[in-house]
Amino acid sequence: MPPIPIATGPGGQWPGLLAGHSEAERQQWARWVLGSHSDQFIPEMVAAVGDLDRADPVHFGQPVANPGPWPDDVVVVACRRGRHCLVVDHPLPCRVVLFDWTGEGLEPGTNPQGWEVLSVATECKGHLMEEAWRRLDRPPADAYLGFVDDDVLIATSDVQRLLAVARIHRLSAAQPAVSFSSSLSPEYGWLRQRPGLHLHRVPIVEIMAPFIRGDLLELAMPFVAGIRSGYGLDRFALPLVAAHLGAWRFAAVDLAPMSHVRRCGSLETRFSNGLLSKEEELLVRTRLMRAMGFGVDEQFWRELEVAVGSGL
Repeated sequence: MPPIPIATGPGGQWPGLLAGHSEAERQQWARWVLGSHSDQFIPEMVAAVGDLDRADPVHFGQPVANPGPWPDDVVVVACRRGRHCLVVDHPLPCRVVLFDWTGEGLEPGTNPQGWEVLSVATECKGHLMEEAWRRLDRPPADAYLGFVDDDVLIATSDVQRLLAVARIHRLSAAQPAVSFSSSLSPEYGWLRQRPGLHLHRVPIVEIMAPFIRGDLLELAMPFVAGIRSGYGLDRFALPLVAAHLGAWRFAAVDLAPMSHVRRCGSLETRFSNGLLSKEEELLVRTRLMRAMGFGVDEQFWRELEVAVGSGL
């Protein structure tokens, strides 16, 4: 792939996106990123991946050597001093990191597997992902990084199956399918587990338990720098960057369902940068628009960059 141009602004540098793609495609992404409400762009994105799937069905794959976790894969498990919902019923032959988001360290007896531990006080999932990305070694382009919330109920054998499916079906991002009891189920119907399938194509992998290929994450993470909530990464940055790479091939893995044991709730949280999650999302969306070469409200963009301390 040719070198990726950089969209440079006073608040930082981000990969230039969709250069050389058709103007129709660029305008479509501009509409989805900033020009429409979720009631509009989400159904349109679902329809778009349906068209992609008719041309290149996601359920077709190819045999691979050693399907499943590879040694360079990393599974980051969020926890509160060692408390999480990952059921260990099978050893994972990859790097597993317990990320204690309190910064206070693990309680005694909460890490019988002897997994690597990071203990850093973080405010929400985006902050946790950014700290993990900054502190852990960069993975190879074909490795997967998983980020599992502490309230996600899933087994390590499911993670094994998910990573096998991801490799066999050449997915750039995947997630466990969502159980009907999950708090995500009413809002994200396309993520629900589908009986009789082992995976199904989706436009978005949700931030609570994404498994993302290294090349995709490498290009996407700069767009969420300073974003505490993580809002904007799953709905906008990951799909757009994947489209830029020609790899918008996401799936929910029905063989590996997950459930949530808590209700979701960061929408009304005001973070230490003074922004609400939707304001952080708007900053991500603005960064993406600039990376595609579209004009934005420069003053408003600068104000948001100052809030997250990006160096403006």
